[in-house]
Amino acid sequence: MNYEKIDGGAQELTLKERKKLEITGVKKIESLNSEQFYILTTLGDMLVRGSDLEMQHLDVDKGLLWIKGFVYSIEYVDNLKSKKEKSSLMGKLFK
Repeated sequence: MNYEKIDGGAQELTLKERKKLEITGVKKIESLNSEQFYILTTLGDMLVRGSDLEMQHLDVDKGLLWIKGFVYSIEYVDNLKSKKEKSSLMGKLFK
């Protein structure tokens, strides 16, 4: 699934009893399954981990995403593609 929002903006996270997560500032959902969501947001890439995770609501025009399920963690992560590209470039320079 590939959902994308064009405009940037602010971001808010609301977690209710670790069972319902509401996120604003969502630009794109890179991947999702019942154990994790990889989300591109206005403030960086985000990884949500948990169990029985489901997308409850999505409005890409407004940048809104609601996830239900049991949330273990929410973290901002560096872009994995950028890391791979940088390490590949450094490897080529020092060969």
